[in-house]
Amino acid sequence: MKPARILTAPWRAVKNPLFLYQHHRQIHALRVALAFLFGLMINLSFPIQHGSWMLVTIVVMLGNVPHLGAVAQKTRQRTVGTTVGALAGLLALALYGVSPLLSFAWMVLVILLSAYHAIGKAGYTALTVGITLVIVAGVGDGTVDESLWRTANVALGSLISMLAASLFPQRALDHWRFLLSDNLRESALIYSHIARRVPLDTEAALGRFNTRLVAMRGLISAAASECEQSAVCFESIQRGQRTLYSLFDRMDDIAEKTALLADGGRQRQAIVKALFRAAHGIRFLHADLLLNALPEPQLKERTPGACDWLSAELSQTTRRLCDELLLLMPAILATQQTLLSLSKEDALRRLED
Repeated sequence: MKPARILTAPWRAVKNPLFLYQHHRQIHALRVALAFLFGLMINLSFPIQHGSWMLVTIVVMLGNVPHLGAVAQKTRQRTVGTTVGALAGLLALALYGVSPLLSFAWMVLVILLSAYHAIGKAGYTALTVGITLVIVAGVGDGTVDESLWRTANVALGSLISMLAASLFPQRALDHWRFLLSDNLRESALIYSHIARRVPLDTEAALGRFNTRLVAMRGLISAAASECEQSAVCFESIQRGQRTLYSLFDRMDDIAEKTALLADGGRQRQAIVKALFRAAHGIRFLHADLLLNALPEPQLKERTPGACDWLSAELSQTTRRLCDELLLLMPAILATQQTLLSLSKEDALRRLED
């Protein structure tokens, strides 16, 4: 191994998406703390007035938003809200010199509009407008100098937040695909146990599956933004996973009362293999692992039972999920780095294990 590669190995490991996913809580906490420390050093090093607003902005923007795509969305919304709110606040100060009542009426109107639009798609932007108005104008008797300092501090805090989010960036898209990989792997194990009548705590397994599914739902907006794709693609994959959940739940209810599959396990093996390959393909970004030729269900060998029909539906759902992931893969690859320490051979070897 080249000396340069040895020296950069720790850095490459830290930048690895899988490492960032596995330690996302610790990395997020460290990122927020470093951003706060940087803002604090700026306040102590330069004569910045009202510098606490910079620190408040950093904590608010980064506090519970660990993903780069979500931080970028929040920064854009906060920038628009801060600009509009600052202009509204400056106008309130100007009106106060004419008539305090006129200034208060203007502030109430802005807050009214802000609250009206706060419940909707532009909710955070509208809320930021109202907050910035109060920060800049106070009760109408502040000075323009104070207002400009507060506005500048909010803008600088937003910039620091974006820079911090770029440090060891955690992508919502990475988090989403790792959760999806875990669910596909869990699906393969659940189906394998149910089809072979092997005892399994299905309720616990489906509980883990559903917990990941709910977490993925909250990542869709940021993930779609990061890869510049419509959220419709991600919603379709969500529906496919909900179908898997429903099928496994129904299979578990009737498995003990019905006969084994009619084809001697060939269909089960094909579905399990396809799910495992899809799980590894989306985790390690190998599109060819999503190319699975699932055989058509053989329902004519005898009178098909409920499990046969459910397995046929499972086969179709698995094929559809793989096709949708295959279509989404180019967009993912365009924005992601592959796992640097894992080649395709490594992924296939893990799949065989």
